[in-house]
Amino acid sequence: MIKSLGSWIEQIAIAIIIVNIFEMIIPSGNLKKYINIVLGIYIVFTIISPIVNNKVIDFDSIKIDKYISGLKTNNEYNQNNSMDKRLQELYIEELKKNIKIQVEQIGYEISECKIDADLKANSSDSGIKRIDLVLKKKSNQNIEVQNIIIGNNKKEKSNNNSLQIYSIKEKLASYYQINKDIINIKIK
Repeated sequence: MIKSLGSWIEQIAIAIIIVNIFEMIIPSGNLKKYINIVLGIYIVFTIISPIVNNKVIDFDSIKIDKYISGLKTNNEYNQNNSMDKRLQELYIEELKKNIKIQVEQIGYEISECKIDADLKANSSDSGIKRIDLVLKKKSNQNIEVQNIIIGNNKKEKSNNNSLQIYSIKEKLASYYQINKDIINIKIK
């Protein structure tokens, strides 16, 4: 395309040079008007000849159309990807806020929350892949008095944490309609 455009501009420049040479050679008089008209038509014909011969429009027009459509497709693809990425980020942030509310209702605070989700519409396995939570018991203004047990109470505390983790998993799994096995919870 650039070669054809360059040769077209070259032809126009040569035509203008030829016309200037003829104007210098032709003597002034009545005949000069008619020669100038013919030379003007020659320049106009030189300018429009590639268009008439379909050289400017047709040469590599398919490549130009493909290039332009490729640019549009790439821009649309990039815009769609950035939009999809932003929507996924927003979804995950809202999911974290919602999980925080759910967990706070049970009496815990979230120390750490990691969510792995795939929200691509064309993906067969889209959805929430994994939720990792690190929780700590909510500090209340009221002081709780715990029973003092002399001996080894680690097993009892471990069982209590396991039950609490299980109930939190059940609540989140039923709320989000996901498998509870993808939810990992640690209590500090």
